Amino acid sequence: MKNRGYFLSVIMLIMIGTMGFTLNPVESQNEWSEWQKTTCAKGLDYRTKIGRYDMTRRARKWQIQFKSRYSLTMHYNYKVMSINRKKDARKIRANNPRLHLEANIESKEFALYVKANKEIYMHIDKVRFGDMDKGNNFYPCDEKKKK
Repeated sequence: MKNRGYFLSVIMLIMIGTMGFTLNPVESQNEWSEWQKTTCAKGLDYRTKIGRYDMTRRARKWQIQFKSRYSLTMHYNYKVMSINRKKDARKIRANNPRLHLEANIESKEFALYVKANKEIYMHIDKVRFGDMDKGNNFYPCDEKKKK
């Protein structure tokens, strides 16, 4: 009877151990997604690559790259969040550095940890064009404002 209990315990440990390694709903992507347009500036595109889940951060690693189709240098802030938090985008504070992207060029790759497994939302704001990135004269988004 005692041996049977040990045997069942060992079987359960093996089952739990294998489930921990096989139950990963989203695996890493080896390839970039298609280019997607941002909602604020239609001439700014981005693409993503999904990385592994980090248990210590409780977030997934995402790689992001931007591409400008504008003819001027672009300066902007960006926030990346779960699609479920899209409505709170203006309230969420981001620690990402302000980006300066030359005309008609792709940016370097950025690695971020986001609490999103399958889909993210990219929020772009405080857009400015030209050589100088000073003042409060930000470009209004390309998208028409709702009244």
